[in-house]
This record gives sequence, structure tokens and C-alpha cells, in this order.
Amino acid sequence: MPGGEELSNLDKPYWPDEGLTKGDFIDYIETVTPCLLPNLKARPLTVIRFPDGVAGPSFYQKDTPKYAPDWVDTITLPAYNAKKDVRYTVCNSARTLRWLANQAAIELHPWLSRIDRLERPTHLVLDIDPPDGQFARAVEVAFVARDALQGFGLDGAAKTSGSKGVHIYVPLNRRHTFEEVRLASTRIAEHAVASAPDLITIEFRKAGREGRVFLDTTRNGPGAHIVAAYSPRARPGAPVSFPVPWKELEQVKPADFTIRTVPALLSERGDLWNSLMPKAQTLPKTLTGRS
Repeated sequence: MPGGEELSNLDKPYWPDEGLTKGDFIDYIETVTPCLLPNLKARPLTVIRFPDGVAGPSFYQKDTPKYAPDWVDTITLPAYNAKKDVRYTVCNSARTLRWLANQAAIELHPWLSRIDRLERPTHLVLDIDPPDGQFARAVEVAFVARDALQGFGLDGAAKTSGSKGVHIYVPLNRRHTFEEVRLASTRIAEHAVASAPDLITIEFRKAGREGRVFLDTTRNGPGAHIVAAYSPRARPGAPVSFPVPWKELEQVKPADFTIRTVPALLSERGDLWNSLMPKAQTLPKTLTGRS
């Protein structure tokens, strides 16, 4: 097929221990596109590419390759903390998503803002990062964080990170700057830490966490990104970042959601990320510092 749409090397092992190939990965992406694509549209996108599958080398890609087809939408922005511009891919179509999959872009990490108002994030995010193998503790922290949110009149939706933790997203009315959202997320996290100081920390340095679960608020900044709901992760088992209702969060484990299992779950339950997401909210002044 013309225009950069030819698929290649479909038999290449991508998750060799699971017997999953590049073709399996592309099949997954094409199946979940109706649910995945809305989480990417109109957002600058960083991808993590694994040209030889997850057992091989990988690299983060922010700058769209020069060989990208002309129908791939892009936006050129100043790079944060660097003296250059970056031409980000903006995945606005199934065609572009398929092209990215063929480029071995296994992980898809969009910004928290859209290109029409880059300075106004659409969500506040809490990234719950436990020590390895302690997903149950991440879930425990998720409920403490939800209580903290509710104490400020806010509500959020949860998803597995596809790795070892949990993400909580609070949809926003886009009235707030990144600075306000960062400040609000920090205050929410501090409230959670005060509720469970032996369980939760906001210490960025691993050496200072002393076995506690890291409640990370640093995703709430311009140029920061986080893995999209329904994106695969380049980890053993071919896991997927997947939405989970609060009432089910204590009963699941990350390995429940993989590129093998997710298509059937979506067929049965629909786009959970869309249905579970609360309505957009306005952050209270007590969190943003607005007068």
C-alpha cells in the first residue's frame, strides 16, 4: 500500500516469552483503536519504540521522523529544558495510529493538554508508584488518595499503569494553568501523606522512600506525559494500562489486562475509560492558591 502504510516484519517476536509477534501487536492496536484513539487525539505524543521487540533496545521518540508520511499530523514546540524545537506527532487518526504501530511504538504517552490550549491541562493526574511486586499497596494508596480528593470535593477515575502501579485521573474544566494543577496535586498528595505517613511518601528520590509507596505528582507539568489508557507496556506478559471501577480495584492485578485479554473485555464492557470518567471539575481555590 502506498504512503507509508505498508506493514512489515509481522512475524518478528515482540514479546518472545509470550509468543507474541509484531503482527499480534498491530492486530491489538487495530482492534482497540476506537477506544484508544480518543485518548491520543489533539495531544502532543511521545512514544517508546522497540524495533526488535521488548527484549531488544528501545528509545523515547518525541521528534517525528523526517520520513513520516505527510498525512501524519504534527506540532512543532520548543523543547522543555533544551534549546531546540520538537516536532511532535499528533495522533488524530486510525491511519496514524496504525503507522505508529508499524514503527514499533509499543508505548503511547500523550500530554495532559490538547494543542488548542496547550497551557490548560484536561486532567490532574496522581501516579501511584509502589516498590516492585507490591501492587496491593498501590491500590491501598489509591483509596487514600481518593479520600483526599473527595475531601476537596473532587472525583477521579482509576486505571492500572500497565506496570506495577495505579493512575488516578481527575478531569478538569480547562480553567487552570499547569502551575495551578501542579500546586493542587501537591497539596492533595500532602493531604494523603498526612493520612497515612507510614504508607505514602512524596519523596522523589528512591533512597529516601524507605519502602513506602511514592505518590508522584510530577506528571502535572507542561511537556510531561503519561501512558494512555489501553496502551500496551513493554513488560513481561504484554500488559496494558486498563481502567478499573473503584469497586473492583481491590480484586484485580496488572496481569489481568494484556493484549490477549483486553479486546474481549472491551467487547463485553465497552470503553470503560470513557464511562468511568467523572464530569470535568473545577479545582477549589484552597488547592490552586487563586484569590
